[in-house]
Amino acid sequence: MPIVEVSVSKLKSLFDIDGSVAVTTPLGNTLLEIQGELEFPTVPPVNDVDNKFSIYNNKNIVRFGLLQVEPGSKKATMLVGEKQRLLGSVVKLDSPLGLLKFDHSTGTVDLQDVIRYKIIFKDRPLPIM
Repeated sequence: MPIVEVSVSKLKSLFDIDGSVAVTTPLGNTLLEIQGELEFPTVPPVNDVDNKFSIYNNKNIVRFGLLQVEPGSKKATMLVGEKQRLLGSVVKLDSPLGLLKFDHSTGTVDLQDVIRYKIIFKDRPLPIM
């Protein structure tokens, strides 16, 4: 089994007193737990007026929804496309998870963030009226 060193150089910025991290939400990076399957396009349309598609490493990346977390509340709403709405709740993880970035060319691993929350969408999507 190969062994690699895990760098914690990113940790200092995660635990700064001012709380600034590379993530724009107060929760930081968060896991999403979704029941069922989401329906979204995988091929960009000819006229992508909403700019839902971008390319990363020669692959189509789709922005499939908008996530809203109510400040001071444990409720979350995600709108998927123009037809589906998911209602969920914010849950603190029992044990935080580390987000690792592997660089296979150098054989290094960097700890990018510590994930402390997940958003659970237990029910099937609701239609948007």
